[in-house]
Amino acid sequence: MNLEYIFKTQVKLDQAILSNVEESQKTNIKIKATIALLVELGEFANEVQAFKYWKKHKKINQEKLLEEFADGIHFLTSFANDVQLNPEIEIILKSNDFSLQLSYTYTCFTKLLNEYNYQNIKEAYGAYLGLGKLANIEYNDILNAYLNKNLINYKRIENNY
Repeated sequence: MNLEYIFKTQVKLDQAILSNVEESQKTNIKIKATIALLVELGEFANEVQAFKYWKKHKKINQEKLLEEFADGIHFLTSFANDVQLNPEIEIILKSNDFSLQLSYTYTCFTKLLNEYNYQNIKEAYGAYLGLGKLANIEYNDILNAYLNKNLINYKRIENNY
């Protein structure tokens, strides 16, 4: 999947965010960002609800689901830009079962806490796109959700969020 436009757009947002962050908060910023990515993955999974074996009636809010997915795209794209990853990302689908793909994606994201590098970021991004594919998220969905969230993020910067 070619995410070149998203990659270029993210550079500007990251510059705006970092210029708004106090120096003292930049300590261990990659660890903090990876933890945030893990939280966003949980929020996305919570919207999909596939792992909720106990729940009979799963009302899925597609708009919220896409917003949560876009949050993950924001963090992953920041990481990808950081290591100069090629924006042509291969979707990695380890399983057609959402819960198994989710588990694999968590494993990939967690690896970044100790080994933040090109290969692991590439794998994590591909796994996340695979998860999106299982949730029937297409490129245009990703782009639109990303751009919507991008506007929100700029408003947050303006309001010292």
